[in-house]
Formats: sequence, C-alpha cells, structure tokens
Amino acid sequence: MIFAQNFIKDLLISETLRDSEIVLMDIDAGRLKNAEIFARKIGEKLKVVPRIKATTDLHQAVQGADYVITLFRVGALEHQRLEQEIPRKFGVDQVVGDTMGPGGVFRGLRTLKALFEVIDAMETGCPGAYLLNYVNPMSLNTIALSRRAETIKVIGLCHSVQHTAGELAKYIGADKKQVRFLCAGVNHQSFFLKFEVDGQDAYPRLREAMAKPEIYNQDKVRFELFRHFGFFPTESSGHGSEYIPYIRKRKDLIDKFCRVDYPNASDCIEWGAMSAGRSGASIEICAGLQVRNDKEIAALLDGTKEFDLNPSAEYAVQIINAVEANVPLAANLNVINHGLIATLPPECCVEVPCLVDGGGITPCRIENYPEQLAGLNRGMINLQMMAAEGALECSRRKIFQAIALDPLTAAVCSLDEIQAMTNELFTELRGQIDSRFF
Repeated sequence: MIFAQNFIKDLLISETLRDSEIVLMDIDAGRLKNAEIFARKIGEKLKVVPRIKATTDLHQAVQGADYVITLFRVGALEHQRLEQEIPRKFGVDQVVGDTMGPGGVFRGLRTLKALFEVIDAMETGCPGAYLLNYVNPMSLNTIALSRRAETIKVIGLCHSVQHTAGELAKYIGADKKQVRFLCAGVNHQSFFLKFEVDGQDAYPRLREAMAKPEIYNQDKVRFELFRHFGFFPTESSGHGSEYIPYIRKRKDLIDKFCRVDYPNASDCIEWGAMSAGRSGASIEICAGLQVRNDKEIAALLDGTKEFDLNPSAEYAVQIINAVEANVPLAANLNVINHGLIATLPPECCVEVPCLVDGGGITPCRIENYPEQLAGLNRGMINLQMMAAEGALECSRRKIFQAIALDPLTAAVCSLDEIQAMTNELFTELRGQIDSRFF
C-alpha cells in the first residue's frame, strides 16, 4: 500500500491519465480496502474523482487492461529468513538475497509462482498489454516471464539507476540536474559508461572524491569495483557485494569492506547496515518497515499524517503517460537482450536506455560495451538463465545448477555442499513454491 500510493498519485496528477480506470487487486481484502481508501483520499486532495475499482479476483482485475503494474511481495519474513539462514550454514553470506545466490533463486521460485498466474490471466483477459513489473529478482523474473508470454510485453522496472545518479552527484558536490549519464548492463549491476556534469567528464572528480575517507567509506564495494574495473556500478555496496566472488567469501574481507563506519550512518542504522553489507541486514529492515508501515497507514487513514502529493520519481506512470500522450521519455528499463549488448547472451535480460513514446517502448543498442563489464555481468546472467529454465520446467536439477553457477556460492562451496543446501531449501520452502518440483 505504501508503494502503491506513488502510482495512484502519479496517475491522478497526469492530465492525460487521471480519467483512466484504475483497478486495485490484492489477495488480502483488508489491505485492499485500505488501498482503495488511500486512492480516494488522494483524489480528494488533488480535487480529482478517480475511477477506482477494487477486487480480490485476479482475472477481473486484468480484464481489458492496457497496462498491469505488479509490485507485490510473495511470502512472509520467515521465508526470507530461511533463504538467508540455510545458505549461511554453508558459508554463503547474503545481505538481502533477493537477486542472486540461493536466496535470489528461491525468492524467484516463490515470486514466479504468482507472476505466472498474473501473466496467464493477462493472456486471456488483456492480450497484448504491457506488464510493468517491479518485483525482484528482476532479471530472473523478466527472462522467465518473457519466455512464458505469448502476446504480453514484459518490462522490468527498477530505480537503482536514478538513485545511483543522485548519489554520484552528491559524492562530487554537483547538482543532480546537471548530471548526464549513459548507463547499461544487468539489473543491479549496470555501469555508468558516461558520467558528465555540464558536458564535462565527471569521473576524474569522482576519483578525487573516492580518495576522501568520509566518501569512500560510504560505498566501499562500489568504489573498489570502480577502482579495478573502471566504471561505477548501480546498486548499493552491500547488495552488490552478493553478486561478485571477491568480498563475501571471507570474514576478514567482509569486515574490511562491509562495515558501517561512515558519517551519519546512525541516522538510519538499519539502512546503513544494508548499504554497507552487514550479514542479513535486510531482515532487520523488513521487520522494522512492517512496524513503521503499519503506523504510517494508520496515521494516513485517521488524517494525522498528510499524503505527499509531489510527483514520484518512479518510471511506471511516466512510461504510461509517454505512450498515451506521445511524449518522448528516456528510461533505463529491463528487457530481453536480443543483441542490444552484443557481447551478452541474446536471451538474457539487460538494463538499457529505452525510448518511450506513442510508438511504444524501443530499447537502445549499446555499442562497444567494455569486455570487463560484460565478464562481470555474465557471472550474474549464468545463474539467471539457468534458474529461469528451472522455474519454467519445475526442474530441481536445473535449480541446483543455477545456484552452482552463482559467483559467490561457487567461491565458498563444493558441489556436494551446494546440492545439500539446495535440497534443504526445497524441503523448508515446500509449501511456497510450485508443487511440481516435488
């Protein structure tokens, strides 16, 4: 409900879209009712009468839709805890575990079970529509959904590129409105191939900033990748440390590169811990967010907290508006490669700049993508493509093979250990994934 407010607000702010029919769907009738109340309250604040419908029936929700936005979470905190604690027994130390590694694969199996229902319902209820998906693991989900789809156009959305651009501007003391960039790669591991301020290359300024401990200590892993591979990656240091074999394989390296030891980290110690890369920090964040979100929802409902009516930075409604109003928009989106980055597999998922206008979404080809970056990306892609096959075929063997191809897991585990870990995850999460695996 908290995240959905942004999309409802953005739709009602848009003169092109405010008269659209908006259908809210949730499996929880109580949360759905609150979301509907939110939507009508936001409409009152904006002096718009929204055309809102709410239903717990998926097929009713997508009937006749032009665009479907998925932003749900599958399962409970206890399932995420299992996806972290079981691999940790085998030496695989994850921070979030929602993109790569054993946690990312099993998060994908839990999530795809629901996303497959969505895309199947769309094929019968709104063939040819766009599916704008925010649910992680982004690349794995995009690959699997695109292979399952017949007419549905699958687009993956993430805000890590925009957020990183803002962080880079902050590191060099620049106004983010002055920043120009070209960013491409794989979701959560795209790279800023161009980073300019006022038309001048800003990477020299970033290298100068990196030499200052108060800046370097905020983003150690990403600065190390920048130092050794020449380009700055998206996603936080903590989360990004899960995708490479260099940091989380030894305690001394985790202690060196994943400490919360930068100014103002105590302002939000939970987020600071995840950003830095403390083991299992996302569990703390999610537990805290559940409490804070419940309080915020109650405050919004009883009127003691005001809605933020400023447009959000999220891409989804901007994309819909660009298509419907035929107003050009550039956005970094997740799509199937098909030669967009020639040195990456054609059927993988890449995050590239896309042109959005009345003609739809047109991904841009990236020329001369640096080979060292392609090599890092392939470490993620190997798992993603194998896990997508495993999810589509309900093959336990292919799921094991996907986890065995994970860079971090391969750095710390033997094949027998990986098999034992995979078996235990299947046993403990049996009720959460497709029964055909058993």
